Amino acid sequence: MGQALIELGHEPTAAIGLIRRRRSPWALNNPVFEEYLATGVGIACLLAGLDAPS
Repeated sequence: MGQALIELGHEPTAAIGLIRRRRSPWALNNPVFEEYLATGVGIACLLAGLDAPS
């Protein structure tokens, strides 16, 4: 859901905040995943040595 919101134009912190308001304050409680959302899927794939999804 977070990645979809970002792809729709939301800033990462806004997307995370929206999910937490709608689901639970404890949603997305993994700091590594939050960093992934903030970094972006393309950059994360490059850093991990993977091909970016098309």
